Amino acid sequence: MAPLRPSSSQLERLAIEAKEQGYAFVGRLINEAKSGTNNFDKTGECFLGVFIDEVLVGCGGVNVDPFTDQDIGRLRHIYVLKAYRRKGIASKLVKQLLNHSKTPFTSVRLRTPDQNANAFYEAIGFFRVSHEYATHTIET
Repeated sequence: MAPLRPSSSQLERLAIEAKEQGYAFVGRLINEAKSGTNNFDKTGECFLGVFIDEVLVGCGGVNVDPFTDQDIGRLRHIYVLKAYRRKGIASKLVKQLLNHSKTPFTSVRLRTPDQNANAFYEAIGFFRVSHEYATHTIET
């Protein structure tokens, strides 16, 4: 796992697969980075890539949550290539992002409409919430 610029061309492979599976968020991540809208470069933010044999197989980051106070983070753009799922990669990635978030944020939130993702986040300690801009939260 290593820091990764969200504008990295290495993300294209992930964006293609994600789009084929009906997930537009990796492509949106790349577009936001290219436009300068979101580069995960504010205080407390980070974006990581997961590499196996120097090949990018997953990514994800944490931003300042734009929908609430500045001391709350927002987990964003977590994606692992299908061939590498169910191997603990996403869990390790999220745990690393949460560890990074302990100092700048009191909690981290996320929003997902995906039922598999709901089960995943709840299994690693997130609690479901009823909020317009978040489905889950965890204290850091």
